[in-house]
This record gives sequence, C-alpha cells and structure tokens, in this order.
Amino acid sequence: MTARLTVLASGSSGNATLLQVDGFGLLIDCGLNPRMLSSRLSAVGASWDKVNAVILTHTHGDHWKDLTLADLRSRNIPIHAHPAQIEQLRVQAPSFESLRRAGLTRTYRGDRPVEFAPGLVVRPLRVSHDADPTFAFRIDQVDSDGLAWGIGYASDLGCGSPELIEAFAGVDVLALEFNHDVKMERKSRRPQFLVDRVLGDHGHLSNAQAAELVAEIASRSGDGFPGHLVQLHLSRECNRPELASAVGRAALAMLNPRTEVITAQQEIVAKSIHLARRANSANRLVARKSPASRVTVQPPLPGFEG
Repeated sequence: MTARLTVLASGSSGNATLLQVDGFGLLIDCGLNPRMLSSRLSAVGASWDKVNAVILTHTHGDHWKDLTLADLRSRNIPIHAHPAQIEQLRVQAPSFESLRRAGLTRTYRGDRPVEFAPGLVVRPLRVSHDADPTFAFRIDQVDSDGLAWGIGYASDLGCGSPELIEAFAGVDVLALEFNHDVKMERKSRRPQFLVDRVLGDHGHLSNAQAAELVAEIASRSGDGFPGHLVQLHLSRECNRPELASAVGRAALAMLNPRTEVITAQQEIVAKSIHLARRANSANRLVARKSPASRVTVQPPLPGFEG
C-alpha cells in the first residue's frame, strides 16, 4: 500500500490538500483556481487525472473557487459536502448547478463515516467556526490487519473540544490550524470587528490554542504518535512560520519530541508525508484520559460574548 499526504496550499487566499492512496486521489477543499491547482499538482508529480473526488470542509471562499467547480464538472470529478453546504453553494456558486445536474454532488453527514475507496474511511467531525457547518475529518486506512494509519485534519476552527481530542487521538498525522499570534492580532491594523471575529470561539485557533490541543491529543496517544504535525492556515499578517513552528515544537517537547513539524504556507507546496503502517502501531492509544477541563476556550472580547 502506498499513501501520501501533501498540503498544496494553506492560508486565507486558498486551501487544498491532496491525499493519495493506492492510485485514489482525494482533494480536501479546492480553494485555488484550476491553473494554480494544476501547477501545484504537477509540482508533486500528480495531475487532475489522479484526483477522484473532492471533499469540502466548509463554504468560505478560500476553500472553493467557482472556476474550479466548473473544472470538476468538465473532468467528471464529484464533490462531497454536507447538505447545508450544498444549499449554500447552490446560492453562491454559479457553476455548482451544472455539477448537480451532472450527478457529481455527494453528501456526507456529521460523524457518519464515508468510505471513498476500499479501506479508506473519512469521518466528518463538526467544529466551531462561523461558516455553519464546518467540519474536521478523521481519515483512516484500514486493511486486513486493522488500522494501518490515521490522519486528523482540522483547517478552520475557533476552539477545540473533548470530542475532537478523542477523535484525533492516535493519529499518525495531525494537521491543525495555527492561525495567529494573539498579540500580533490585537496589534494589527485590522478593523476591530475582524479582530473580534478571529479571536472568538467561532473564529480561528491561535498558536497557543493549537499548541494546547496538540499537547492534549499527544497525551492521549501512544509513544511516537503523532509522527507528524502539519500546521495549517497561518495568517500572513498576524503570524510567522518560525513562530508557529516554535510553539508547535514546544507543545510536543515533553510528549513526542521526535514528531516532525511541517508548517504549510500559501505560496508553496508543503513537504509530502508518506504514510505506512509503523512498527509500534499497536501502541497508538494510552489508557490515561486527559481531563476535559484542560481544554480551554479563547474568550471573546467584552461586549462580544454573543
């Protein structure tokens, strides 16, 4: 079995991640225009011919592009989305109707696993974000010997939850939003309403929040899990790759210091991660359970509690 995960682009200008498993290609989000996506696919030795399906996290405009939806139609590639997202795209995306008429729209529902290819199972997990609904994904490859590898993927969320920690425990790859540094966000020239939105429970994870989630998930996982931490959706204005990387490494220092940290960016393709069953795969989870009280929520600013 051969499998590879590559973040093609991550940030507020466009998001797309490619998962390849034994010749099956799953694109998580399609937030780049067709030419750019083609270029990024080519950069990792792939092509549209290797993409068999797209799954959408949510309907903010940096996670889909109308021209790309039209391109999916021309290539007969189906898109999977929650029923509420389908309705939103019917209103927002002129090209979506042609996809629907061609029978290329598929629906998923929260916490109901979807098998995309033999043994390749995606479980959607609803998360807190101001595009309603927004989903993270637990992605597993299961073979005759059981779970071969797992991925936890959460690109946009305002706060964590015990349910997300439980779902992502024991994954080989943890791909998680590290959007902003709180001090940089508050000192930015952004309008106050935007700062409040980002810092709220339905906005984006700060480096500190993401690091806490990483530590919680690692503490629930066995030695060496996760093997990779992929940092997603960094703000250009209110974060720095080196800052996010340092915070992520610090979160893992006492738990799994050998975890590789990959900081995805907008302008370049991230390092590909090759997935395979590991020698210690039976030790994915540990018996101890982290108390839910450690999962903190970044509070909204006074006067914006609603």
